[in-house]
Amino acid sequence: MNVWGHNERSWRKARKRAVSPIIATILLVAITVVLAAVLYVLISGLTHGPGSTPIGSAFAAGNVRSGTCASGTVATTGCKSGDFVETLTIEQSTVTFGSVLFEVISQSTGNAYACPTGTSNCAFSIVNTGGTAVAWTANIAGGAALVMTAGFPTANYGGGTSSGSSLSAGLYTITIDLNTGGATGQGIAFVVIGQGSYSGTTAAVSLL
Repeated sequence: MNVWGHNERSWRKARKRAVSPIIATILLVAITVVLAAVLYVLISGLTHGPGSTPIGSAFAAGNVRSGTCASGTVATTGCKSGDFVETLTIEQSTVTFGSVLFEVISQSTGNAYACPTGTSNCAFSIVNTGGTAVAWTANIAGGAALVMTAGFPTANYGGGTSSGSSLSAGLYTITIDLNTGGATGQGIAFVVIGQGSYSGTTAAVSLL
């Protein structure tokens, strides 16, 4: 009896046996899951999730103009009559009203600038081309940091505007009511802080 030959034939026959249908199905499912996970990771890296889009790539303000508020109130014209104001145009924007917070900083320290003390308060407003305020902050008291810590209050939207409205370039300007103190010689600048799906801050824009 050729035992060696019998064993060799058995070994060759065993090698020709296919994987069972159940194991093949499990392997196919596993491979599909792994490929789907890899694809998801790749796509996630190409898209911007919450807080991952730099606000500086989606929003920019500039063209600063200094002046004195001629008339009105923050809720009507974006500034109080007689207050010093800084106005900036929106040069670029693909964001909504709820995507941004405004801040005035000291250029020398980078810290928030304080609203000058006086009889009235400071505020940030967004004004349309007709000169009407469409969103404005609550008054920031004299001596307090000139920074938005939350979005525009729901009650402080006018003309059907809301936090989800597009903050389009060319349609709106930003008004900073500086109370009784002007920006001249103060060494201060304006920055925008990203909210929601936006992160970081824009480049500082010097106030005149």
